[in-house]
Amino acid sequence: MPRLRSQPDDIFFDIDPGETLLEAALRAGLPMTHVCGGHAKCSTCRVWVLEGLENCPERTGAEAEMAARLGLHPGIRLACQMRPKGGLTFRRLVLDETDLALTSQLHRRQPAKVGELQDVAVFFSDIQGFTSFSEALMPYDVMYLLNRYFAQMGEVIERNGGYIDKFIGDGMMALFGLDGDAAAPLRAVNAGLQCLTVIDRIKPFFKTMYDIDFEVRIGLHWGEAVIGTLGAPGHERLTAIGDAVNVASRAEQANKAAGTRFLVTESLFEQVKDQVEASDFIRVRLPGTTARQTLYEIARLLPAASAALTGQDNRETKRYAGRDWSRLMAEDTLPDGGQQIFEFADCDVAVLRRDGQLFAFNNACPHVHLPFFNRRENLDDPGQLRPDESRASSGELVCRWHNSRFDLATGEVISWCELLQPDGTSEGMEFLGDISKNKGPLRLYPLHVADGWVWIAFDR
Repeated sequence: MPRLRSQPDDIFFDIDPGETLLEAALRAGLPMTHVCGGHAKCSTCRVWVLEGLENCPERTGAEAEMAARLGLHPGIRLACQMRPKGGLTFRRLVLDETDLALTSQLHRRQPAKVGELQDVAVFFSDIQGFTSFSEALMPYDVMYLLNRYFAQMGEVIERNGGYIDKFIGDGMMALFGLDGDAAAPLRAVNAGLQCLTVIDRIKPFFKTMYDIDFEVRIGLHWGEAVIGTLGAPGHERLTAIGDAVNVASRAEQANKAAGTRFLVTESLFEQVKDQVEASDFIRVRLPGTTARQTLYEIARLLPAASAALTGQDNRETKRYAGRDWSRLMAEDTLPDGGQQIFEFADCDVAVLRRDGQLFAFNNACPHVHLPFFNRRENLDDPGQLRPDESRASSGELVCRWHNSRFDLATGEVISWCELLQPDGTSEGMEFLGDISKNKGPLRLYPLHVADGWVWIAFDR
């Protein structure tokens, strides 16, 4: 029975005669993306064969058509179509915790209401230039990209107490304040800012995988709307209707002319003006209105407002040695060889203990900004996440994605993307071109241990 090896997981499994690589991998518990369900209608299950290509039958039928359409290298194969006849080593499409979350069958609760007037914050987002790059990608790859994007945006919305009303193509509408929470306007602003942080993190991934420049525009409005459940029997969904929805949508559209990413209306700004920092404002006449309105560009939440919103950001702080420090954890929290991820507004911080020393750094590789270590441990089978994690020992960190090596003491690059070829391409994925860009050091954060607690500083 042929023995297969998956990278970067370093997982071995057997394949039965006549079985596709995708079938064998899923049977072995290896999570692999297959958006179209394994029917060769997308390329998301693609793998590149590192060793044993001679054991792979020639492409035929739908796989051959897909390869011709995309100009795939001979070593790039569709796992759903290929039936290996012998052992091989392959590298799967980059798969992280977001992809695992996309495949889980979690059912979220939906609030239910009859029609009633209520003040709510209405959130609209839209992908800039979506039409142009969607025309250049395979339809199922577009769906994969959108689902990955919506999964991360949706997590931010719900974490801030919002309710996702609907997806409209590449756009999303969400509501804050359905439960009467007085902090709903501020939570909506916080969600918008965190969504932009998410976008900045996934930009390098989309650039590397699809060569697209990904950007999103967000608009927020506070106003009265009719909240109720609409739809045919059995297909009802909570939604909002009214002028507040239209104004929020037009505020989002105003970003295009203003060259901004996140605009809120004056009515929303009045609710949060003492809790946020506005970087700019514009006067515009929104479509369908007669009077000019002021829209504000929000830069950040003020520290006190941020602390009031989230317990994790409401950490004890102190001034020491010319820096502002936040209390992170008890000194004995981490055993030697352990690591933990701490979520902050601007980044996730990985804290490691190695040989008795503590190290803290941004949990995003400088290459494509994918996480070094998995943040969440509450997925269906967290054991499936562990093989992918980065390695740290002897004072250096080895990134799980392309084996870049960093000095944990200084953050400097010891070696860059060792798994890439000299021309910056990945073996079997040469059609992506040079993906060795974004070379940069590890972003370290200073730690300070005092009175049994570990403190972290972010200021330079």
